[in-house]
Amino acid sequence: MPLILSVSRLKSLILIVGLLLAINQIYFFPLSINTQTYIFLIGIIILGIPHGAVDVLISTKNAKDNKNSFSYFTFFYTYIGRLIAFLLLLLLIPSIGIVLFIIIASFHFGETDLYKFDINSLKGKLFSFSYGWVIISFIILSHFDEVKTLLYSFESGRDHQYLINWMNDYKLLILSVSFILFFCFSFIYFLGNARNPELSGEFLVAFLIIIFIVYNLPLLLGFTFYFVMWHSIVSLKNILIYLGRDRYISNIDLMKQICFYSLIAITGILLFGIAGFMFVNNNTLVIYVLLGLAVLTAPHMQIMHTMYNNIRRKENRKSLD
Repeated sequence: MPLILSVSRLKSLILIVGLLLAINQIYFFPLSINTQTYIFLIGIIILGIPHGAVDVLISTKNAKDNKNSFSYFTFFYTYIGRLIAFLLLLLLIPSIGIVLFIIIASFHFGETDLYKFDINSLKGKLFSFSYGWVIISFIILSHFDEVKTLLYSFESGRDHQYLINWMNDYKLLILSVSFILFFCFSFIYFLGNARNPELSGEFLVAFLIIIFIVYNLPLLLGFTFYFVMWHSIVSLKNILIYLGRDRYISNIDLMKQICFYSLIAITGILLFGIAGFMFVNNNTLVIYVLLGLAVLTAPHMQIMHTMYNNIRRKENRKSLD
């Protein structure tokens, strides 16, 4: 399906599926936590991991487009080094690690959802970051009772109970400030960017629907919708278009490479999980999968940032011709 539908139609289809999930959860047959867990894990394996497992392919294309040399040794050395560094930060100073993860994820989610916009300027970056920030804030704070349960599963979470309680007491204030900043930065951005008004309308409708869906779904199912269904599928679609451009790689070879690197990533995660006794029950499994996603975000975000910069630069050249 990602090879057939346009990005716009793909997004519309994902939003329809999300709305159906939310309506079902509210009025008909709410999914049990076990069913939500299975959907989450299957989605991570089928879509979440593959969209990040091809970072090496994206990096080779980035180097080609930017006329730079590429070394597999340097790539893996740098990539794994960032993984280890961020993992150590999360384990040793979790409060700083979580804040840094939210900041990085906000940039990444904002840039992915708004890559068609001109976000290279300062106001564009603030617009993009505030979008990702408000999405993450809404997912976390509108389901904070469930988030607290996950955080208290860690010893570091219990050690920072005062900070968790503070966030719980002021979650409405934090969420309100996030929305206010987002709408202010959005207004400033669109005030000076009158081109392509249809993009602004499409973006606003999609944003409001995403907020409605995430609010009406439980934490795990809401995160599955946004990260697996929305973010990963849209990212994969953009990756397929980017890597297929200029006949850099055929679709068949690309799918083979995605499967190959995904299997390597899944094997590594399984070995890491077994060694750490992480698969004791569903709760610990979900927690450590989320931890793994957080660790992967740091190097993945930089690679995708370069890819989207190359896409925007090429599209700007087309508009000038």
